[in-house]
Amino acid sequence: MIKVVSNVLTKQELFTLYKGLLDTNFWSINVNAVKTNNTNVYPNFYPGVELLRNGEPLQNNPYWIGYFSCLFDRINQKLLEQHNFILNRNIFRIRLNAQDRDREVDFHVDHHTNESVSIVGFLTPDWSTDWKGGLNVEGKTYEYKPGDFIVFDSNIMHKPETFVKQNLYWRISVNYVIKKSYT
Repeated sequence: MIKVVSNVLTKQELFTLYKGLLDTNFWSINVNAVKTNNTNVYPNFYPGVELLRNGEPLQNNPYWIGYFSCLFDRINQKLLEQHNFILNRNIFRIRLNAQDRDREVDFHVDHHTNESVSIVGFLTPDWSTDWKGGLNVEGKTYEYKPGDFIVFDSNIMHKPETFVKQNLYWRISVNYVIKKSYT
């Protein structure tokens, strides 16, 4: 299952969000999606921050945890409107990532079982298609469109497409992992 949820955030909202995120000092440079050969060696670092893991806060930042928790509800509403589909509100993880140009990230899965769904949202307010930077999900690239979100099963291989244009922006995205409910 792969679904594109369009226009979740407006350009005005994205500019405010982007500035707010860049002005917050919670970013870390030791975030990576994949370990080398299942060891504790991470081959390429990029800025990021994990706000929630196992449904529990990892940061003492109630504003951003609250913001992204509420944003999930908005994504879910747009998912219902656009695809007649809704996810249970069982947020397992929320992580923010920032990429600079020419940064390569390996294919990875967010969860190794089929018990969760991933959502990747594009938060940079201004983006040109010739900069690339979309999301490659099992060989198909979904274009980076500010304010759009891609929903897919967490055990599907994916990676951000390397963006090539030097510009003023970081490629900022949010990644949710939502546990499926079987009740």
